[in-house]
Amino acid sequence: MTCEAAFDRYLALDRNERVPLQVTLHLLVCPACRAGVRHLTLAETVLAAPLGVTRTVRSACPDCGRPDPVIAAAMARIASVDQVYPAAGTDVGRVSMTRWLVSGMALVVGFMVFPFSSMGVWSRAVFGDAFGVPFYILCGVAITAWCGLFVGTNIDFFVKKFGLQHTPA
Repeated sequence: MTCEAAFDRYLALDRNERVPLQVTLHLLVCPACRAGVRHLTLAETVLAAPLGVTRTVRSACPDCGRPDPVIAAAMARIASVDQVYPAAGTDVGRVSMTRWLVSGMALVVGFMVFPFSSMGVWSRAVFGDAFGVPFYILCGVAITAWCGLFVGTNIDFFVKKFGLQHTPA
């Protein structure tokens, strides 16, 4: 296998995809390709890290470690117009499990209390036994919708919990 073919096959791989045996063998015997792959991996690691405002180059300069004024001014200007993603590790925009549990319990308690409320008593008096079937269908649809929204908004948790990640063959 030529260096160009091996490198093209390596670049065609998706993230965390297994490296084919031919490419692995070529990387073991070719130091130039091995160094190129190492540089690509290092570049990906550096680029995947969050943008820092402080300088990362360590030298003998007196102001190293302090925020770069140009980058700090640019970040402040971007933040002033609300065009900033939340910082890594923050849960901005996420709904906690406690809120999901409270809303689910409120849904269940509401369906248990409704038949005994004045509206439920009136509905049974007006509709008689025909009140039960639509009420139970409404309960089923509401709980199904709640469960669907819960799973849909927390899909990453379920994928990781039950090991449903797609592993390429």
